[in-house]
Amino acid sequence: MTLPAIIFSLIMALLYACAYHLIKGGDLISFIIYCFVSIFGFFGGQYLASLIGVRFFTLGTINFGIGTISSIGLLLIGGWISRPIQ
Repeated sequence: MTLPAIIFSLIMALLYACAYHLIKGGDLISFIIYCFVSIFGFFGGQYLASLIGVRFFTLGTINFGIGTISSIGLLLIGGWISRPIQ
């Protein structure tokens, strides 16, 4: 990946984290956790897609579709796991 692709990927992952935090709410610590989870999901999805050889909605060197799906998926799973037990 080139440097502009990495920066764009970081921006998109942080945008997903911001949107999730806006919808779900929480404090600053949860926002920081959402940012790390989203970045890990986006780049982890990129890496796994390159290992498997899957390409879905590519933008240059970025496998944008798989990165988005994995980032949002990890945010949803992380939010589900961290919810309070009632």
